[in-house]
Amino acid sequence: MYDTDEPITDVALKSDPAIDPLILDITSLLVGNVLTVSMCLFGVVTNLINIPLFRRQGYHDGVNVTLTVLAISDLGALLGELVYTAIVDPYIQEIDLVVSKVVIGVISGYWHEYFTRVSSVITAFAAFERCLCVTRPLKVKTMITTRTAVVVNVSIFVVHSLYLFPQFYTMYFDWAFMPERNKTVFVIYVNSLSASMFPITLYFTDMLFPYCTFLVLVVCCTVLLFTLKAKAKWRRTAVSSAVEVEVKPTSRHLTSKERKSGLLFLSVSIMCVVLLLPQHIVYTAVIFVREMAMDGDYSDIRTVVGTFTVLLQAINSSMTIFIYYKISTKYRSEFQKMMGKYDCLQFLKKDT
Repeated sequence: MYDTDEPITDVALKSDPAIDPLILDITSLLVGNVLTVSMCLFGVVTNLINIPLFRRQGYHDGVNVTLTVLAISDLGALLGELVYTAIVDPYIQEIDLVVSKVVIGVISGYWHEYFTRVSSVITAFAAFERCLCVTRPLKVKTMITTRTAVVVNVSIFVVHSLYLFPQFYTMYFDWAFMPERNKTVFVIYVNSLSASMFPITLYFTDMLFPYCTFLVLVVCCTVLLFTLKAKAKWRRTAVSSAVEVEVKPTSRHLTSKERKSGLLFLSVSIMCVVLLLPQHIVYTAVIFVREMAMDGDYSDIRTVVGTFTVLLQAINSSMTIFIYYKISTKYRSEFQKMMGKYDCLQFLKKDT
Protein backbone atom coordinates (compact mmCIF):
# COMPACT_ATOMS: atom_id res chain seq x y z
CA MET A 1 0.00 0.00 0.00
CA TYR A 2 1.14 3.53 -0.74
CA ASP A 3 2.47 5.71 2.01
CA THR A 4 -0.11 7.95 3.64
CA ASP A 5 -0.55 11.37 2.00
CA GLU A 6 2.13 10.68 -0.56
CA PRO A 7 1.45 11.84 -4.12
CA ILE A 8 1.04 9.06 -6.68
CA THR A 9 2.44 9.61 -10.16
CA ASP A 10 3.39 7.29 -12.99
CA VAL A 11 6.94 7.23 -11.62
CA ALA A 12 5.68 6.10 -8.22
CA LEU A 13 3.91 3.16 -9.82
CA LYS A 14 6.93 1.85 -11.73
CA SER A 15 9.11 -0.97 -10.40
CA ASP A 16 11.69 -3.34 -11.78
CA PRO A 17 9.92 -4.83 -14.82
CA ALA A 18 9.20 -8.56 -14.99
CA ILE A 19 8.49 -8.19 -18.73
CA ASP A 20 10.65 -6.56 -21.36
CA PRO A 21 9.54 -2.89 -21.57
CA LEU A 22 9.54 -3.19 -25.37
CA ILE A 23 6.91 -5.96 -25.17
CA LEU A 24 4.88 -3.78 -22.81
CA ASP A 25 5.01 -0.86 -25.23
CA ILE A 26 4.16 -2.99 -28.29
CA THR A 27 1.24 -4.63 -26.50
CA SER A 28 -0.06 -1.29 -25.29
CA LEU A 29 0.32 0.25 -28.75
CA LEU A 30 -1.18 -2.54 -30.87
CA VAL A 31 -3.82 -3.97 -28.55
CA GLY A 32 -4.64 -0.84 -26.57
CA ASN A 33 -4.15 2.09 -28.94
CA VAL A 34 -5.17 0.34 -32.17
CA LEU A 35 -7.57 -2.54 -31.50
CA THR A 36 -9.24 -1.21 -28.36
CA VAL A 37 -9.60 2.36 -29.62
CA SER A 38 -11.00 1.09 -32.93
CA MET A 39 -13.48 -1.15 -31.12
CA CYS A 40 -14.50 1.70 -28.80
CA LEU A 41 -15.14 4.05 -31.70
CA PHE A 42 -17.15 1.34 -33.44
CA GLY A 43 -19.11 0.72 -30.24
CA VAL A 44 -19.88 4.41 -29.75
CA VAL A 45 -21.41 4.49 -33.24
CA THR A 46 -23.42 1.27 -32.76
CA ASN A 47 -24.84 2.38 -29.42
CA LEU A 48 -25.74 5.79 -30.84
CA ILE A 49 -27.67 3.81 -33.46
CA ASN A 50 -29.27 1.48 -30.90
CA ILE A 51 -30.70 4.20 -28.66
CA PRO A 52 -32.95 5.92 -31.27
CA LEU A 53 -33.86 2.56 -32.81
CA PHE A 54 -35.28 1.26 -29.53
CA ARG A 55 -37.08 4.57 -29.05
CA ARG A 56 -38.67 4.23 -32.48
CA GLN A 57 -39.91 0.76 -31.56
CA GLY A 58 -41.76 2.24 -28.60
CA TYR A 59 -41.80 1.48 -24.89
CA HIS A 60 -44.95 -0.64 -24.76
CA ASP A 61 -43.22 -3.11 -22.43
CA GLY A 62 -40.10 -3.21 -20.31
CA VAL A 63 -37.90 -4.90 -22.92
CA ASN A 64 -37.08 -1.82 -25.00
CA VAL A 65 -36.69 0.26 -21.85
CA THR A 66 -34.01 -2.12 -20.58
CA LEU A 67 -32.30 -2.34 -23.97
CA THR A 68 -32.21 1.46 -24.25
CA VAL A 69 -30.71 1.83 -20.78
CA LEU A 70 -28.20 -0.91 -21.59
CA ALA A 71 -27.13 0.98 -24.72
CA ILE A 72 -26.71 4.20 -22.69
CA SER A 73 -24.61 2.37 -20.10
CA ASP A 74 -22.47 0.70 -22.78
CA LEU A 75 -21.95 4.11 -24.40
CA GLY A 76 -20.74 5.55 -21.10
CA ALA A 77 -18.37 2.61 -20.60
CA LEU A 78 -16.90 3.02 -24.08
CA LEU A 79 -16.33 6.76 -23.69
CA GLY A 80 -14.52 6.19 -20.40
CA GLU A 81 -12.47 3.42 -21.96
CA LEU A 82 -11.48 5.69 -24.86
CA VAL A 83 -10.07 8.29 -22.47
CA TYR A 84 -8.33 5.66 -20.34
CA THR A 85 -6.77 3.90 -23.34
CA ALA A 86 -5.50 7.17 -24.75
CA ILE A 87 -3.94 8.35 -21.49
CA VAL A 88 -2.07 5.09 -20.82
CA ASP A 89 -0.35 5.41 -24.20
CA PRO A 90 3.35 4.73 -23.38
CA TYR A 91 4.37 7.42 -25.85
CA ILE A 92 2.59 10.13 -23.87
CA GLN A 93 5.10 11.02 -21.18
CA GLU A 94 3.80 12.36 -17.89
CA ILE A 95 6.56 14.94 -17.86
CA ASP A 96 4.70 16.65 -20.70
CA LEU A 97 1.46 16.96 -18.71
CA VAL A 98 0.34 19.41 -16.05
CA VAL A 99 -2.12 16.82 -14.74
CA SER A 100 -0.67 13.46 -13.71
CA LYS A 101 -1.53 10.55 -16.00
CA VAL A 102 -2.59 8.66 -12.89
CA VAL A 103 -5.25 11.30 -12.11
CA ILE A 104 -6.76 11.05 -15.59
CA GLY A 105 -6.36 7.26 -15.60
CA VAL A 106 -8.06 6.82 -12.21
CA ILE A 107 -11.03 9.06 -13.07
CA SER A 108 -11.59 7.58 -16.55
CA GLY A 109 -10.84 4.05 -15.33
CA TYR A 110 -13.42 4.17 -12.53
CA TRP A 111 -15.86 5.88 -14.88
CA HIS A 112 -15.45 3.04 -17.37
CA GLU A 113 -15.59 0.38 -14.66
CA TYR A 114 -18.75 1.89 -13.15
CA PHE A 115 -20.68 1.79 -16.43
CA THR A 116 -19.34 -1.68 -17.28
CA ARG A 117 -20.64 -3.04 -13.97
CA VAL A 118 -23.95 -1.26 -14.41
CA SER A 119 -24.28 -2.87 -17.85
CA SER A 120 -23.66 -6.33 -16.41
CA VAL A 121 -26.30 -5.83 -13.69
CA ILE A 122 -28.81 -4.49 -16.24
CA THR A 123 -28.12 -7.56 -18.38
CA ALA A 124 -28.69 -9.78 -15.33
CA PHE A 125 -32.01 -8.02 -14.63
CA ALA A 126 -33.07 -8.42 -18.26
CA ALA A 127 -32.12 -12.11 -18.25
CA PHE A 128 -34.09 -12.62 -15.02
CA GLU A 129 -37.10 -10.85 -16.53
CA ARG A 130 -36.89 -13.08 -19.62
CA CYS A 131 -36.74 -16.14 -17.38
CA LEU A 132 -40.02 -15.08 -15.83
CA CYS A 133 -41.48 -14.47 -19.28
CA VAL A 134 -40.73 -18.00 -20.52
CA THR A 135 -41.62 -19.76 -17.27
CA ARG A 136 -44.57 -17.61 -16.12
CA PRO A 137 -45.75 -15.81 -19.29
CA LEU A 138 -49.17 -14.91 -17.89
CA LYS A 139 -48.03 -13.45 -14.58
CA VAL A 140 -44.97 -11.52 -15.70
CA LYS A 141 -46.96 -9.04 -17.80
CA THR A 142 -48.54 -7.69 -14.63
CA MET A 143 -45.35 -8.01 -12.56
CA ILE A 144 -42.83 -6.23 -14.79
CA THR A 145 -44.44 -3.27 -16.52
CA THR A 146 -42.75 -0.40 -18.35
CA ARG A 147 -42.81 1.65 -15.16
CA THR A 148 -41.26 -1.21 -13.20
CA ALA A 149 -38.46 -1.52 -15.77
CA VAL A 150 -37.73 2.21 -15.54
CA VAL A 151 -37.62 2.16 -11.74
CA VAL A 152 -35.38 -0.93 -11.59
CA ASN A 153 -32.93 0.36 -14.20
CA VAL A 154 -32.65 3.81 -12.61
CA SER A 155 -32.16 2.14 -9.22
CA ILE A 156 -29.31 0.07 -10.65
CA PHE A 157 -27.50 3.27 -11.69
CA VAL A 158 -28.08 4.92 -8.31
CA VAL A 159 -27.21 1.95 -6.12
CA HIS A 160 -24.14 1.07 -8.16
CA SER A 161 -22.79 4.59 -7.69
CA LEU A 162 -21.88 3.38 -4.19
CA TYR A 163 -19.11 1.41 -5.91
CA LEU A 164 -17.27 4.71 -6.37
CA PHE A 165 -17.52 5.72 -2.72
CA PRO A 166 -14.70 3.61 -1.22
CA GLN A 167 -12.52 4.37 -4.23
CA PHE A 168 -12.60 8.16 -3.89
CA TYR A 169 -13.12 8.23 -0.13
CA THR A 170 -9.54 7.05 0.35
CA MET A 171 -7.93 9.58 -2.00
CA TYR A 172 -7.98 13.24 -2.86
CA PHE A 173 -6.56 15.45 -5.59
CA ASP A 174 -4.21 18.37 -5.08
CA TRP A 175 -1.24 20.16 -6.58
CA ALA A 176 2.27 19.00 -5.70
CA PHE A 177 5.69 20.22 -6.71
CA MET A 178 7.75 17.49 -8.43
CA PRO A 179 11.47 18.29 -7.91
CA GLU A 180 12.59 15.76 -10.53
CA ARG A 181 10.50 17.63 -13.12
CA ASN A 182 10.83 21.11 -11.67
CA LYS A 183 7.09 21.48 -12.17
CA THR A 184 3.90 21.67 -10.11
CA VAL A 185 1.58 18.83 -11.12
CA PHE A 186 -2.02 17.92 -10.23
CA VAL A 187 -1.71 14.52 -8.53
CA ILE A 188 -3.53 11.98 -6.36
CA TYR A 189 -2.90 11.65 -2.64
CA VAL A 190 -3.90 8.54 -0.70
CA ASN A 191 -5.13 9.22 2.84
CA SER A 192 -4.85 7.17 6.02
CA LEU A 193 -8.12 5.32 5.37
CA SER A 194 -6.76 3.47 2.35
CA ALA A 195 -5.43 0.55 4.41
CA SER A 196 -8.81 -0.16 6.02
CA MET A 197 -10.87 0.41 2.86
CA PHE A 198 -8.63 -1.62 0.55
CA PRO A 199 -9.99 -5.06 1.66
CA ILE A 200 -13.59 -3.81 1.32
CA THR A 201 -12.91 -2.61 -2.19
CA LEU A 202 -11.32 -5.87 -3.28
CA TYR A 203 -13.44 -8.46 -1.52
CA PHE A 204 -16.84 -6.83 -2.00
CA THR A 205 -16.87 -4.46 -4.98
CA ASP A 206 -14.29 -6.34 -7.06
CA MET A 207 -15.09 -9.93 -6.11
CA LEU A 208 -18.36 -10.66 -4.30
CA PHE A 209 -20.77 -8.37 -6.18
CA PRO A 210 -19.46 -9.10 -9.72
CA TYR A 211 -19.42 -12.86 -9.16
CA CYS A 212 -22.98 -12.71 -7.80
CA THR A 213 -23.98 -10.92 -11.01
CA PHE A 214 -22.30 -13.60 -13.11
CA LEU A 215 -24.01 -16.30 -11.05
CA VAL A 216 -27.41 -14.75 -11.78
CA LEU A 217 -26.53 -14.57 -15.47
CA VAL A 218 -25.40 -18.21 -15.59
CA VAL A 219 -28.51 -19.43 -13.75
CA CYS A 220 -30.82 -17.37 -15.97
CA CYS A 221 -29.00 -18.54 -19.12
CA THR A 222 -29.42 -22.15 -18.01
CA VAL A 223 -33.12 -21.69 -17.28
CA LEU A 224 -33.68 -19.88 -20.58
CA LEU A 225 -31.81 -22.48 -22.59
CA PHE A 226 -33.61 -25.51 -21.17
CA THR A 227 -37.03 -23.82 -21.10
CA LEU A 228 -36.79 -22.68 -24.71
CA LYS A 229 -35.67 -26.16 -25.78
CA ALA A 230 -38.50 -27.80 -23.83
CA LYS A 231 -41.16 -25.50 -25.28
CA ALA A 232 -39.76 -25.93 -28.80
CA LYS A 233 -39.95 -29.70 -28.35
CA TRP A 234 -43.54 -29.39 -27.14
CA ARG A 235 -44.48 -27.35 -30.22
CA ARG A 236 -42.93 -29.93 -32.56
CA THR A 237 -44.79 -32.70 -30.75
CA ALA A 238 -48.08 -30.83 -31.00
CA VAL A 239 -47.62 -30.27 -34.72
CA SER A 240 -46.50 -33.82 -35.50
CA SER A 241 -49.42 -35.32 -33.59
CA ALA A 242 -51.76 -33.86 -36.23
CA VAL A 243 -54.18 -32.88 -33.49
CA GLU A 244 -56.04 -29.63 -33.72
CA VAL A 245 -54.97 -27.67 -30.72
CA GLU A 246 -56.38 -24.25 -29.99
CA VAL A 247 -53.40 -22.01 -29.35
CA LYS A 248 -53.94 -20.24 -26.06
CA PRO A 249 -51.49 -18.33 -23.85
CA THR A 250 -50.79 -21.19 -21.48
CA SER A 251 -47.66 -21.85 -19.47
CA ARG A 252 -46.52 -24.26 -22.20
CA HIS A 253 -47.02 -21.83 -25.06
CA LEU A 254 -44.76 -18.97 -26.06
CA THR A 255 -45.42 -16.46 -28.79
CA SER A 256 -42.79 -15.96 -31.49
CA LYS A 257 -41.94 -12.57 -29.95
CA GLU A 258 -41.35 -14.12 -26.53
CA ARG A 259 -39.15 -16.88 -27.94
CA LYS A 260 -37.02 -14.42 -29.91
CA SER A 261 -36.79 -12.09 -26.94
CA GLY A 262 -35.64 -14.97 -24.75
CA LEU A 263 -33.06 -16.02 -27.33
CA LEU A 264 -31.86 -12.42 -27.67
CA PHE A 265 -31.22 -11.98 -23.96
CA LEU A 266 -29.72 -15.44 -23.73
CA SER A 267 -27.15 -14.46 -26.37
CA VAL A 268 -26.42 -11.09 -24.73
CA SER A 269 -26.04 -12.75 -21.32
CA ILE A 270 -23.62 -15.40 -22.58
CA MET A 271 -21.52 -12.73 -24.30
CA CYS A 272 -21.51 -10.66 -21.10
CA VAL A 273 -20.22 -13.53 -18.96
CA VAL A 274 -17.59 -14.72 -21.45
CA LEU A 275 -16.15 -11.26 -22.15
CA LEU A 276 -16.35 -9.63 -18.70
CA LEU A 277 -15.36 -12.55 -16.48
CA PRO A 278 -11.60 -12.42 -17.40
CA GLN A 279 -11.27 -8.89 -15.98
CA HIS A 280 -12.68 -9.99 -12.62
CA ILE A 281 -10.41 -13.02 -12.60
CA VAL A 282 -7.55 -10.51 -12.78
CA TYR A 283 -9.04 -8.59 -9.84
CA THR A 284 -9.29 -11.86 -7.92
CA ALA A 285 -5.66 -12.63 -8.69
CA VAL A 286 -4.67 -9.26 -7.20
CA ILE A 287 -6.36 -10.26 -3.93
CA PHE A 288 -4.30 -13.43 -3.58
CA VAL A 289 -1.12 -12.29 -5.36
CA ARG A 290 -0.23 -8.93 -3.83
CA GLU A 291 2.67 -8.47 -6.25
CA MET A 292 0.16 -7.93 -9.07
CA ALA A 293 -1.14 -4.71 -7.52
CA MET A 294 -0.37 -1.39 -9.21
CA ASP A 295 2.74 -0.91 -7.06
CA GLY A 296 3.73 -4.61 -6.98
CA ASP A 297 6.65 -6.42 -8.57
CA TYR A 298 4.36 -8.07 -11.17
CA SER A 299 2.34 -4.98 -12.00
CA ASP A 300 3.57 -5.07 -15.59
CA ILE A 301 2.17 -8.61 -16.01
CA ARG A 302 -1.17 -7.30 -14.83
CA THR A 303 -0.82 -4.43 -17.31
CA VAL A 304 -0.31 -6.81 -20.25
CA VAL A 305 -3.21 -9.06 -19.23
CA GLY A 306 -5.35 -6.02 -18.48
CA THR A 307 -4.75 -4.65 -21.95
CA PHE A 308 -6.44 -7.72 -23.42
CA THR A 309 -9.29 -7.82 -20.87
CA VAL A 310 -10.07 -4.16 -21.56
CA LEU A 311 -10.35 -5.05 -25.25
CA LEU A 312 -12.82 -7.81 -24.32
CA GLN A 313 -14.89 -5.29 -22.35
CA ALA A 314 -14.99 -3.00 -25.38
CA ILE A 315 -16.16 -5.90 -27.54
CA ASN A 316 -18.94 -6.67 -25.06
CA SER A 317 -20.20 -3.08 -25.17
CA SER A 318 -19.98 -2.86 -28.97
CA MET A 319 -21.19 -6.11 -30.53
CA THR A 320 -24.77 -6.30 -29.26
CA ILE A 321 -25.96 -4.63 -32.46
CA PHE A 322 -25.23 -7.84 -34.39
CA ILE A 323 -27.29 -9.91 -31.94
CA TYR A 324 -30.21 -7.49 -32.17
CA TYR A 325 -30.05 -7.38 -35.97
CA LYS A 326 -29.85 -11.16 -36.32
CA ILE A 327 -32.60 -12.13 -33.88
CA SER A 328 -35.08 -9.25 -33.70
CA THR A 329 -37.24 -8.84 -36.80
CA LYS A 330 -38.58 -5.51 -35.58
CA TYR A 331 -35.11 -4.17 -34.85
CA ARG A 332 -33.91 -5.31 -38.28
CA SER A 333 -36.85 -3.61 -39.95
CA GLU A 334 -36.27 -0.32 -38.12
CA PHE A 335 -32.53 -0.53 -38.81
CA GLN A 336 -33.14 -0.99 -42.53
CA LYS A 337 -35.56 1.95 -42.57
CA MET A 338 -32.98 4.15 -40.85
CA MET A 339 -30.16 3.09 -43.17
CA GLY A 340 -32.28 2.75 -46.30
CA LYS A 341 -31.44 6.26 -47.54
CA TYR A 342 -27.79 5.26 -47.95
CA ASP A 343 -27.29 3.34 -51.18
CA CYS A 344 -24.12 1.69 -49.91
CA LEU A 345 -26.12 -0.02 -47.17
CA GLN A 346 -28.91 -1.39 -49.34
CA PHE A 347 -27.33 -4.86 -49.22
CA LEU A 348 -28.29 -5.09 -45.54
CA LYS A 349 -31.96 -5.34 -46.47
CA LYS A 350 -33.34 -8.85 -46.43
CA ASP A 351 -36.78 -10.34 -46.57
CA THR A 352 -38.22 -10.64 -43.09
